[in-house]
Amino acid sequence: MRKPASSQSNWLRRVSRKIAHDRSGQALVEAALVFPIFISLFLGISEFSEGFTLRRRLEAAANTSADLVARVRSLRTAELNAIKPMIDEIVKPFPNATLGLVMTSVVADETNATRVAWSHALGPGVSARPVGAAVALPVGLAQPNTSIIFTEVRYVFHSTLGSMIVGDMPFQAAAYMRPRLSGEVDKLD
Repeated sequence: MRKPASSQSNWLRRVSRKIAHDRSGQALVEAALVFPIFISLFLGISEFSEGFTLRRRLEAAANTSADLVARVRSLRTAELNAIKPMIDEIVKPFPNATLGLVMTSVVADETNATRVAWSHALGPGVSARPVGAAVALPVGLAQPNTSIIFTEVRYVFHSTLGSMIVGDMPFQAAAYMRPRLSGEVDKLD
């Protein structure tokens, strides 16, 4: 049952008078001790959730780029370049100034040795893998005489709070897909 308005206002007046007459300062000292802990906890949770969201977006970007390349029989450089703006959109609202993307076609020979057939890099801080270079793939992924599309997404996270404490944090994600329409996706130029 609800108290009448006059009863509530009387209770509020009594409490406010009691607080106003309390000169011990105990409540202020307790608040001063607890407030920094609550602020630190809030900022820590905020930074963690921002990093977690970025990690999920980078994984989605890596999977999307691998999927787009694995859907075709062959590609040209212009088509590979067109994938980067799509990846930039996936990573939003995070700025894309430090977002790098490497798309690589890895071919396994009859002995299951994996080598780079072609590689294409876009963005800062990344470079294409040299053609013919050996590539270490997760165990059991490559099979003899097959091909894998391997994409890597790298990002340097500029955290507001973290930059004061630990600095920039590098994140990366990778994805692997088998070509769907042919044994290998060719790069035509």
